[in-house]
Amino acid sequence: MITLSQKLRKIMVEKVITAGLDAPVQDVANIMNKHQIGCVLIVDKGEPLGIITERDMIKRVVCKEKVTENLRAMAIMSQPLVNASSNMWAGDAAKIMLEWNIKKLPVIDEGKLVGLVTLTDLLGSEGVVEALNGCSLNGVSKRLKKTLEIYFDDGVKKKTRRCPLMYKDGMSLGCQLNKCMWWTGDECAITKISEKRELEEFNAEVSCTTE
Repeated sequence: MITLSQKLRKIMVEKVITAGLDAPVQDVANIMNKHQIGCVLIVDKGEPLGIITERDMIKRVVCKEKVTENLRAMAIMSQPLVNASSNMWAGDAAKIMLEWNIKKLPVIDEGKLVGLVTLTDLLGSEGVVEALNGCSLNGVSKRLKKTLEIYFDDGVKKKTRRCPLMYKDGMSLGCQLNKCMWWTGDECAITKISEKRELEEFNAEVSCTTE
């Protein structure tokens, strides 16, 4: 049975913190700290034009040792602004985030900012895991893969089993829920072989250190 994901309007946070194009970067940093948020949307006359995330601050300010006194939001914001509509399915939105290597997705209807969703929000939404099954991880950044791994390894729902054979080459997030040709009884032969090999390698390392 196919489980449809929810629409973004059911998941998104509607109260989004914004700042203007000419806002000092230091003020943007203070806003993020005050509200304990990971991003601020940059708008001009109500129109969303860009986004500044914690990562933008690190890459474009801290790492480049820029003086923030005269630095404005427009100079470090990420643009063009990748976005979705409130009527979009959560599974489709998650695919967009993987494609663009982003973890924050503004929701815009008719040019107006109406909400914001994060990759973590979407992964916890019903039907998104199924929607992502079979998606290629080629080109997906390490930080996004880490978010996916945490969810699939430790998530409450655990709706999929990761296939080491497929995952190693970055081809898929996991099995297609149904048992494939590699399943024998109630276990996956590939997983069993992989675990056995890891155990053998571990024992070999321990043996070398004790000799």
